Amino acid sequence: MKIITLANQKGGCGKSTIAINLAIHLGLKNKKTLIFDTDPQGSCIETLKRRSDNLVEIIPIFSDIHREVQKYEGRIDYIIIDTPPHDGETMASAVICSDLVIIPVQDSPLDVRSTKTTVDLVNEARQVNPTIKVYFLLSRIQPKTILARELAELLRQTYGFDILKAEIANRVAYKYAMIYGQGVSEFDKRDAAADEVDSLSAEIMKIVNH
Repeated sequence: MKIITLANQKGGCGKSTIAINLAIHLGLKNKKTLIFDTDPQGSCIETLKRRSDNLVEIIPIFSDIHREVQKYEGRIDYIIIDTPPHDGETMASAVICSDLVIIPVQDSPLDVRSTKTTVDLVNEARQVNPTIKVYFLLSRIQPKTILARELAELLRQTYGFDILKAEIANRVAYKYAMIYGQGVSEFDKRDAAADEVDSLSAEIMKIVNH
């Protein structure tokens, strides 16, 4: 079982969108996938309850995450944890038990600067669990821009974590798919968003399984 946490203390960076699309994509590949929705807003739960199948299991959880994950060892392939903004305690509980932490960041200098609190929290967690792998993910960006490339380099230089090669752009397909409780992988396989999620999934699987 692998545990993947989406973490950023700043809201609006696309954590729930990424969690939902990644979980559905893995489910479509016959991986037993569970989402822990730790955000009181329940964005993942509200989206996935529109589905008529059980492709992805999802539960709300707000405390003792590092203990709760142990209950699923042996029957779940991947747990994806969607964390809330402005809640360091919940995020720390999720991060400390993770194999991989992904920090989504938008292509804005303000977003790069505001990521520091999340980076500090992750570094503290790595003192307890030094095996945690950490990557930035450029999220909700304008694709193939010089600005995105420059901010990626700024992130790397400022905080020392690597950047995932996959990127999640600000595409309408993500919003449309979520209306129906779907991921872009099933909503429109021809859309560029589906390619993004496929690339992200492949890169993540390579990281956590090697």
